[in-house]
Amino acid sequence: MFKRCGVLIQPYADARFVGRLLMSALAWLLVVFSVASLVEPIAGPLATVLLTPFVLLGLLLALLCVACMLYTPIAWLWAAVGSSGASVVRVSNALWIERPGDRRSFSLLSLTRAGLSSSGGEVTLRTDDGDVIRVRVDDPVDAERLVGAIAAGRARGTWSARLYDDVSPLLRRRLFVGVASFVSLICWAVLDFDLALSLGVITGGSAWALAALLREGSARRVLVAGSDGLSLRDEAGERFVSFGCIERVDETALGVELLLTGGEELPLTLVSPQLLRDPSETGLSMVLAERRREHLLALLRERSGCGAREVGRAGALLERRGLPAPAWRAALRRLLSEAGADYRTAKLTREQAFAVLEDGGAPAELRIGAALALSSSRDVQTAERLRIAAEGCANRDVRLAIEQAAEGDIDDGMLEQALSSSAARPAMSALRCVKPAA
Repeated sequence: MFKRCGVLIQPYADARFVGRLLMSALAWLLVVFSVASLVEPIAGPLATVLLTPFVLLGLLLALLCVACMLYTPIAWLWAAVGSSGASVVRVSNALWIERPGDRRSFSLLSLTRAGLSSSGGEVTLRTDDGDVIRVRVDDPVDAERLVGAIAAGRARGTWSARLYDDVSPLLRRRLFVGVASFVSLICWAVLDFDLALSLGVITGGSAWALAALLREGSARRVLVAGSDGLSLRDEAGERFVSFGCIERVDETALGVELLLTGGEELPLTLVSPQLLRDPSETGLSMVLAERRREHLLALLRERSGCGAREVGRAGALLERRGLPAPAWRAALRRLLSEAGADYRTAKLTREQAFAVLEDGGAPAELRIGAALALSSSRDVQTAERLRIAAEGCANRDVRLAIEQAAEGDIDDGMLEQALSSSAARPAMSALRCVKPAA
């Protein structure tokens, strides 16, 4: 926590959004005009009917352009002025800026750039959406301490970091724009100027839309580390990698590379390649990326030190053994009840159930069974530990199943989905972390 810091927040994300909306509206207005120019000569007597939708759409886009043109300068001016004042800066599940009567938060995952002023008295943090947070510090050591806290911060029991591609999306966009320009020049050589321009604009608009789709599909990749393994998420879905499937971890120049069971190599790029290419970047952005890589390596070493915990008799008592969900739930509740604690009945203690539930290396079936067994206890401490255990799961399906089991019930569909999404877990071997050769 940093008390009574001078903080300036500049919300450039809103201004950038309005600017992108203006450019998109202008581009689509040009496309609509070009398509209408192509339709009009061949429509003949139906030109009025066919062009009416284009006219209406063009009017709507024109109104949107006018509104954005009027608001964009205001948005940029408002962002440049920002809001400043003495604040308390706190890093927990997010970066919190707290002032009297005002409390703002920024996702730790969104903080991707950092800079230190030449005097060493101000830290500049930038989000991937464009917001800028300027924090005045008394000592440059505080700047690295703030960056370290951001790199190690957890949200909802899991640790997250952005993943990057080796190829910049900007190169893809330039490639498609180049193709569109080439098509326009060819059309201009064999067709009239108006027709060539219209075809070129349509081709360029299509290329721009395709490049935007490719950018959206690759720019938002996230790594989530929980107590049970690693989850790689993007717009297409999620891939879960249990810690038991990782045989070796190699440190690379831009992140880490995992060697999985079966020989698959999985690179995880935590350092943006743009940081190495951009000479204007200060060292603090690289420090932030390096600290995130170091934290991931520490998490992997921690899991390798735990090894595969033997759940023993508690695991045997929690197994489902083909029972339907209602019968399994009833059997688990009897394990923790005092009525089943005679010499003929094996009894599961609360601490044994918690040990299995909170062990990320235990099979998903046993962890869900432990949550079902503990759900009969309605005390605050049990509910809190159930919540923390669920939030610590990187696997979404297992997390949802544990949350549902903590409420006292789980349907067969949810259980089967959780079990199928958690990969088969071989015995965990010690992870060997190898640093790149000098």
